[in-house]
Amino acid sequence: MQNSDAEQPKETDVQDEKLTEETAGEEEINAAPDAVSEQLAAEQQKSAEYLDLLQRTQADFANFKRRTRQEMADTRTNAQAALIERLLPVLDDLGRVMASAPPELADHSWAQGVMLASRQLSNTLEQLGLKELGVPGEPFDPYKHEALLRAPSTEYPEDTIVQVVRPGYSMGERILRPAQVFVSSGPVDQA
Repeated sequence: MQNSDAEQPKETDVQDEKLTEETAGEEEINAAPDAVSEQLAAEQQKSAEYLDLLQRTQADFANFKRRTRQEMADTRTNAQAALIERLLPVLDDLGRVMASAPPELADHSWAQGVMLASRQLSNTLEQLGLKELGVPGEPFDPYKHEALLRAPSTEYPEDTIVQVVRPGYSMGERILRPAQVFVSSGPVDQA
């Protein structure tokens, strides 16, 4: 009978083995959260980096779109200005024709056609943003006007446009051509 006692494990041995297995399991469970939290932290770091990269890329793209729109608008404005600058001599010639046409020819169809063409060209250019510069009585501005002559005048105060020799034109804030003008130097001194 003693043989059978030796083969059977004692109750305390079984409890020791169970305790050892439980402690090992707890250690694995305790070790697992540390590894999981490290992995979670690493993934959160990656996620933050990807989010930052995405936000930067979106901002860069928005800036690119804004810059491209601005460049296209500038290109369009520059192209219009270049075309209008080339049309200004034609507009000047039509203005001179209209000013020098004899009154007796005003009823002829060709004279009316020239007047109509001149008016239509002027209206079209105004719709594109062209503005005429230089009107008698307007204060002289060296940015907008080119003074050809300073002459005394009792009619106009000093530094005022007396006569426009050739009109100037602007498009928006851009001066395409300054007006050529005569400027008053004020009344003649009677000394």
